Amino acid sequence: MNIIWITTQFPNGTENKNGMFIYRTVRELSKYYSITVIVLHPVIPPLIPMFTNLRYAIKIYKEWKLRFPPKPKKPEGIKNVNIIYSKFLRPPRIKDNFWEGWFAYISIKKKIKKLNTKNDTILHATWLFPEGQAAYILNKKFKIPYVVTLMGSDVNYLDTNTRKYLQAINIFKTASMVTSVSQALFNTCIEKKLPLDNRKISLTHTIYETEKFIILDKIKIRDKLKINQNKKVIFFAGALRKLKNVDILTKSIAKLKKFFPNIMLYIAGNGFEEGNIKKLISEFNLENNVIFLGNLKPDKLIDYYNAADVFCLPSKNEGLPNVIIEALLCGVPVVASKVGEIPFIINEQNKNGFIVEPNSVESLVDKLSQALKKNWDRESLRKSVDFLNKKNVLEEYKNTYQRIFPVK
Repeated sequence: MNIIWITTQFPNGTENKNGMFIYRTVRELSKYYSITVIVLHPVIPPLIPMFTNLRYAIKIYKEWKLRFPPKPKKPEGIKNVNIIYSKFLRPPRIKDNFWEGWFAYISIKKKIKKLNTKNDTILHATWLFPEGQAAYILNKKFKIPYVVTLMGSDVNYLDTNTRKYLQAINIFKTASMVTSVSQALFNTCIEKKLPLDNRKISLTHTIYETEKFIILDKIKIRDKLKINQNKKVIFFAGALRKLKNVDILTKSIAKLKKFFPNIMLYIAGNGFEEGNIKKLISEFNLENNVIFLGNLKPDKLIDYYNAADVFCLPSKNEGLPNVIIEALLCGVPVVASKVGEIPFIINEQNKNGFIVEPNSVESLVDKLSQALKKNWDRESLRKSVDFLNKKNVLEEYKNTYQRIFPVK
């Protein structure tokens, strides 16, 4: 069986590890299938964020260029996978950007023609737009069955009064399978009256590096990172976008400081909101309580998980965020918003963290305070996500593909 994966997120040989979760999935699936990954690389930088954040425009551009370099290279450690980086014209991502899928299709149609797509070939698109729309058009052109995987923002921010919504209906109707990283996203599809067919939906979770994200000695790690052992450490990792609500987290730190004078917030990641967050830090005199780490390499990321007392993700919307699973694998409790799949993972009764109302400083302060005071069993925290082991996730993908081309 041949799988042609279409995605805008995949590592490119630089220090930027964008799309590592897809990389891991492809790497493991390549042991069972012949896989080609077509990586869509936009040629236009993010103009709207640059113009709305002029002070940080150059930094935003440099981050974009690191993520989408002119000459991307195949990442190390992945064998027997054909990786094609395909440049495409991606218009500014406004509310009803109907055309990006068409531009993606134009970018990759000639590449699809050159591939062997005659026997047992499946297109697998991550996200509805632009990947799913491109797969929909390719299906009409070449009659190749396709799978589209819902990731979170593609469904959560889909407005029902747009051409994009009408296109999403066509994608759902013609896809051979619609998969999702979470049951909650399927529930959102039902709420938005998207045509889900129960006979062709399935869950396909992310493959996590359980052998790398492990529990380490917190005292030794803090010494290594030069973090005072007496500090109360909250850790955030993710893109600095409005979606992630890091401004809400920053305001919460200002209130928590009254009860925990030794509190520290470490922020891993870059993004368009960094300037606004720094303004809040200055406004609330948090310069000594908040540290920006930038994008971290995997080893450093694991260290900071283990150094933390709590991992926090106060997002407005999510599917199933990799970071909360990684934190739990490292034996760190999670305080996160009641959105997406998070309430199915973070269970206060099972004692692996707390759920908060999104956009609520009061709720976040309350739950972070409880989490910081509680003595956690780190091994139990790790065991709470045992069901997402590699073997189980691979079976999800195999079952999905076999429903399109049954094993003879």
